[in-house]
Amino acid sequence: MGKISKKLQKRSSLKKIKFKFVGGFDIKEKELEVEEGTRYSEVLSSLGINPETVVLVKDNIPIPTDDFVEEGEVVVMRVISGG
Repeated sequence: MGKISKKLQKRSSLKKIKFKFVGGFDIKEKELEVEEGTRYSEVLSSLGINPETVVLVKDNIPIPTDDFVEEGEVVVMRVISGG
């Protein structure tokens, strides 16, 4: 029974996120489960995305990439600049 309760404890500390990618990404969507206390910047880096090159939007509100992950859907928009 110890193993089951440990698995349940670990599972409850996971956050489910659905990323939607906009603006020239190779992928359109990605669903992930990440540990509670993980920052969006860490998740982006693990996906090979430089957090400084994107804007994150959740519930139509921009969120900082250094915020802690919360469950739900996040739009990842590539920032394009030029001169």
